[in-house]
Amino acid sequence: MQAPTPTPTSTMSSCNFEELVGPTLLIGKGQEVYTKDLLKDKKYVMLYFSAQWCPPCRKFTPLLSEAYTAHKQYIQDNNNNIQEEEEDIEVIFVSLDSIQTDFDTYRSKMPFYSVPFANLWLLHIKDKLSSRYGVRSIPTLVVLNGQDGSVVTKNGKGEYASYFKGEYEVPSSCCIS
Repeated sequence: MQAPTPTPTSTMSSCNFEELVGPTLLIGKGQEVYTKDLLKDKKYVMLYFSAQWCPPCRKFTPLLSEAYTAHKQYIQDNNNNIQEEEEDIEVIFVSLDSIQTDFDTYRSKMPFYSVPFANLWLLHIKDKLSSRYGVRSIPTLVVLNGQDGSVVTKNGKGEYASYFKGEYEVPSSCCIS
């Protein structure tokens, strides 16, 4: 499937993702990477609002993780045969957990990057992003244009399969609502 053509619903002339998600992001067992380096030249940046305590989140997270992992594997397997923009997708986990151990446990099950727990609270990132993108329920996946930060869709949860390449299971919509 081909990713939909972005239709901005809000615009920014040039996106400074450090202002949105903070100066660093976490991967793996807590290694930090600089946001500006990671998100530079991405076609899409997906903000995944979720929490360990949320049963629908615990159903959707494995689906998103599988699609993300399959996409990265597809890129690796077809490195010489793909267009550059196909690999330019990154997912950022924005936790709504209020307890660090819940955050750490839940994040450890995800293959993508996350906003550090302290930054969610000390820099008010979770509140700023939730307000900015109108997050009223979780799980929510907001897809942003990686160049200018404009919103491509706030229905990324329902449309995620159109962005990721590779082989992975996509359940009917009744299973991810």
